[in-house]
Amino acid sequence: MRASAEIPTGRGPIDRSAGWAPRSLGLLEASGPDAVRFVDNFTTAAVSTLAIGAGTEAFFTDARGQVLALATILRTESGLLVVVAPGLAATLRDHLEHYHIREAVELRDGSADAAAVLVAGPDAAAAVARLAGCAPPGEPLAHETVDLGSGVARIVRLVGQGADGYWILAASTVAAVLAERLTAAAVPRVAEADLERLRLEARYPTAADIPPKTLPQELGRDARAISFTKGCYLGQETVARLDSLGHVNRRLMLLAIDAPEPPALPATVTLDGADVGLITSAGRSAATGGPVGLGLVQVRALAAGELRVAGMPARVVPA
Repeated sequence: MRASAEIPTGRGPIDRSAGWAPRSLGLLEASGPDAVRFVDNFTTAAVSTLAIGAGTEAFFTDARGQVLALATILRTESGLLVVVAPGLAATLRDHLEHYHIREAVELRDGSADAAAVLVAGPDAAAAVARLAGCAPPGEPLAHETVDLGSGVARIVRLVGQGADGYWILAASTVAAVLAERLTAAAVPRVAEADLERLRLEARYPTAADIPPKTLPQELGRDARAISFTKGCYLGQETVARLDSLGHVNRRLMLLAIDAPEPPALPATVTLDGADVGLITSAGRSAATGGPVGLGLVQVRALAAGELRVAGMPARVVPA
């Protein structure tokens, strides 16, 4: 079994001011005259209507409407940058290449050449402005390229994915210099435990929280990642049918656990002794003051009854 993260209940610099941390990610580059139109055929978001410098969350789904990846898609001058969990860019590229016939699009896994620095917290905008010499983007997932002296980077406004702030996407050598400059400017490095705490409280899923056969609406990001008015895309029939039914049978839920420590993962969720879900991320929360778990749980777990995680009493934390 996988051990859960050890996450403190207290709040750190990222809650009070600003902090930075290196981030691992997968990066798929789609370029060429048909890049935007081509990728739009495989995502739940309305990618084709994005302006240059704008972005969106999106699900990539298979023909059955099941989630292959949760992504952040950024419209650029040359096409699209698709940010996914580490290790998923090559898998997503291969998926798209399966359908690539005559379109003028090049799909490249740029993960090995790129790095990201996260700057987040209430004072993140000021910290990034000092670094970049200009005000950073303000709208969610808006982005722009800037010359930082050590090289060119793309600054992306992050909201609702855990630690609110900015990604600074750049070549690995540039990201290393950025880390040094932030440290020299007395911006503290944020512990991974604090970032994980904020992610859990925001209910933002990692790849570990999206098992096979997960449906987009089960993850609770409809407003951010799904367009119900765009044209056809792979898997749309399932997504539209779920929308017309008005509900799913399970959802990504955050559960407070009455235990001294977070559970080992994965942890079974039961209601009156019957299995109703699985916790796939766990730690401690400042919001609840104790251990919490995140995972897909059947909606009937919201009913009255004895809810437990790994045998310990638990309750659903309202969103």
